[in-house]
Amino acid sequence: MSNWTDLLMKAKPLVEFLGRHEYFHRAYSGDRVENLVITDASLGMEFAINDSFEKFDEWETVSDSIHLFPEEFEWKRWIDAGLLKNNYFGLCERNFHGAELKLSVDGVCPLLELMHRDMRILLNCYANEIFPAIWMKIESAYFSDGFPCGWDGRYPVGKLVVYSNEPAQMKNI
Repeated sequence: MSNWTDLLMKAKPLVEFLGRHEYFHRAYSGDRVENLVITDASLGMEFAINDSFEKFDEWETVSDSIHLFPEEFEWKRWIDAGLLKNNYFGLCERNFHGAELKLSVDGVCPLLELMHRDMRILLNCYANEIFPAIWMKIESAYFSDGFPCGWDGRYPVGKLVVYSNEPAQMKNI
């Protein structure tokens, strides 16, 4: 696949997700056994940005390791250009129901940064027609109103950590 238009058709489920006007407006509806589902935003932040490797593997190392993708996987620069041209589908202007505030540290919002990264990687998975198992789980977590923010354990042993912006957590927003 070599063009943006074809990719958008192939990645229709992801494109439809990106076209939503709101995210994290209800509790995570995915698998709560296969994944570690958390509602504590500070714990979500610890999983998302802690790079000490003491308690668990650092999230970006787990999810973005070159070892996850086969040798023939090709990172498409035109996808980066398409995302920038389309402002990541306006992701920053969407309603996150306060999750972006709860998952922020010193004015930096890892939620948005990680969502941008994740959408880029998922689009590359669609373009290559290759989905490592963890990326199928990450996409499923997003589609089920969760924010995949870490790995509990030493990959591949462990569970995907999914932050759920539970309704009780949203009452003050």
